[in-house]
Amino acid sequence: MPDFLDGLRAGAAASAFPASGEITVTGLHAPVEVLRDRFGVAYLSADSLEDLWFAQGLVTAGERLFQVDLALKQANGRLSELFGDLTLDDDRSTRTIGINRAGVTVAAGWDDTSRAMIARFREGIRAWIDAMPSPPVEYVLLDATPELPDDDASWAACWAMFSWGLSGNWDLELLRVHLVAELGPEAAGRLLPPLSGHPTAPAAGRLAGDLLDELPRPPRGQGSNEWALAGTRTASGKPLLANDPHLLVQQPGAWLEFHLRAPGYEARGVAAPFAPGIVLGTTAHHAWGATNVGGDVQDLYLERLNEDRTAALYEDVWEPLTAHQEEILVRGSDEPIVHEVRATRHGPILESYLTGRLRPARQLLDTTYALRWVGAEHSIRPSALIDVANVGSFEEFRRAARALECPGQNLVYADVDGTIGYQCTGLHPIRPAGDGSVPVPGWTAEFEWQGFVPFEELPSAVDPGRGYLVTANDRIHAEAYPHLIGQDFHAPDRAARITELLEARSDHTVDTCRAIQSDRVSLAARALLPRISLADARARDLFQGWDHDLAADSAAAALWEVFIDELARRAVVGAEEALVAEYLTDRELFRCRALPSLLDEGALSQEQLDDALGAAWDRCVDAMGPDPASWRWGDIHRARFVHPLGRMPGLEPLFVAAELALGGDEQTVNNAGFEGDGPFDVYVVPSWRAVYDLSNLDDSRGILPTGQSGNPASPHWNDQTDAWAAGELRPLPFSRSAVAAAARGRLTVTPG
Repeated sequence: MPDFLDGLRAGAAASAFPASGEITVTGLHAPVEVLRDRFGVAYLSADSLEDLWFAQGLVTAGERLFQVDLALKQANGRLSELFGDLTLDDDRSTRTIGINRAGVTVAAGWDDTSRAMIARFREGIRAWIDAMPSPPVEYVLLDATPELPDDDASWAACWAMFSWGLSGNWDLELLRVHLVAELGPEAAGRLLPPLSGHPTAPAAGRLAGDLLDELPRPPRGQGSNEWALAGTRTASGKPLLANDPHLLVQQPGAWLEFHLRAPGYEARGVAAPFAPGIVLGTTAHHAWGATNVGGDVQDLYLERLNEDRTAALYEDVWEPLTAHQEEILVRGSDEPIVHEVRATRHGPILESYLTGRLRPARQLLDTTYALRWVGAEHSIRPSALIDVANVGSFEEFRRAARALECPGQNLVYADVDGTIGYQCTGLHPIRPAGDGSVPVPGWTAEFEWQGFVPFEELPSAVDPGRGYLVTANDRIHAEAYPHLIGQDFHAPDRAARITELLEARSDHTVDTCRAIQSDRVSLAARALLPRISLADARARDLFQGWDHDLAADSAAAALWEVFIDELARRAVVGAEEALVAEYLTDRELFRCRALPSLLDEGALSQEQLDDALGAAWDRCVDAMGPDPASWRWGDIHRARFVHPLGRMPGLEPLFVAAELALGGDEQTVNNAGFEGDGPFDVYVVPSWRAVYDLSNLDDSRGILPTGQSGNPASPHWNDQTDAWAAGELRPLPFSRSAVAAAARGRLTVTPG
């Protein structure tokens, strides 16, 4: 096996994109300069936007070709062409939801600039495929060749898949139904209390102090943090902007870092591997970040079908179902599998759903539901990435942000003139009846969407008197706001903790923002632990003096998290196994909603608390030994950054980029979320951390979780991991002189 791995590693090294010298490719109009810093970040300088997008595609393919190929196959329900029967269920699910069909609809609405961007990006990718000295090692292992589609719709489907991952809340609608059906309305109400009293984020104008005293609400999406500080709050007198989007643990990472420069465009930050342009980053004039709004852009409709299930009732008329015959090619099979998707006027009929992320389990539906989703018709127009970079004011930025239709994003902005601003984006349905929390009848017009909330009426703020703006997936409007954006926002713990730390001083720097991004203090532990009577003297001793920091080396943090897990399991005792898994998956549902209410109402007996704490202690002993002094939260709370092929036996040494002991949880600023139903394996982390200094952009800092390259033989496969885990940031030079000084390699790409 060592010889085999050495051979694979040598093959991977042979396929690497060059860091220096000169290469000639077909399709380029004029030479492009590619500088590289010591972390492998590419600084592209082109004479035209056409060549810039081409060069971005070329370099992206050189670093992440297999990742791009995989993203396209996943979004279009074509994984089985590569992996055979292993991924057939995944392809069926994607085709049922209609991510591929959404790509067709979305691409049809693109403007000419968007089409040209994607076309040149594709041409750049193909140029590297033609020029590469050997294929990436994944293709060698799979005995496959890169096959990337030429149509816009297939690429637009990648944006639709991105939107799907950040959309909600149809699964929570199902959970509400299942809790009531199996446990009854009273028990369901205890496990999922009515939605009320959620605080507004500082972005929407409430006093920051109000945020710290409110009860949290449940999560949707994966989470992110961002804040902008006005000059009145910084040591330099100019704004700072910090952003750390939280996405699934993966290798290669979700983002590829670039500095892109051509006449008419210059920005640096991170790009989606499947698309041209900078998604999150900075220009010479302004910086911007994003968090997911978590708005309710999905509704389940309960449908009445006729006897032969070919039509759905609507307003006393039987409307024929639409049938999509989805042909799925399966590797090793001569004929495609035809997967029929039936749809009502509201959307596709769902036959099953998944619970869990790291260990997904498929559950069948015995009721006819159709899914309506904004992302089936709306997404992000690629040319919007040019528009948001080429603005001269916050008002212009707001207008450019209209093009971000799904997923809705909280955009925070700061510029060199001293302005900071916030804008909620996205298309959020107007519902004349119902609040989106449970499935609604599909046979009446009563619950049809009546358009979307006008963009001008979405929450927005500019230059607030307190000198900062914060969003962290919590509710972004006041109680009096006239529109329904959603019900199921994240709990406000992260936003509250950020606010608390921002309020602590008025001389913030890049380093103080870095420290905030690394913070692991649990506001839930701070609020809940004093309200729990601990009969166990061992536990009292362990928690005595604990500062509620969920540090990786903390014994108290380990016991606390296992204790909460035990309490949650007792809360759903008596439920069927599938419902237990469904409820526990998003642990905020219990910890941040049900548990505070249960404690307030005295619904948990001392015997129940003692029993849960005793079980938690025993589990810690089993996992970490009998001496609590040796317990470490990070010993049972780990993140594994592994390439998809790293799950193949024997290939771990090549494809596992890092295995890290992490602190925190899903509600600490330094997010390290895990599923409630199962081990404490981390599934979501900050996918990119950045702090932009608008007083001097060359002083900005950022970091990726592992590295730039998707090539396991590259020195940039995981060279940022240790610094990322330690909460450190690295330089993000912006000016030409700083970029040149940081360069460690220079490649000239010339037309062939």
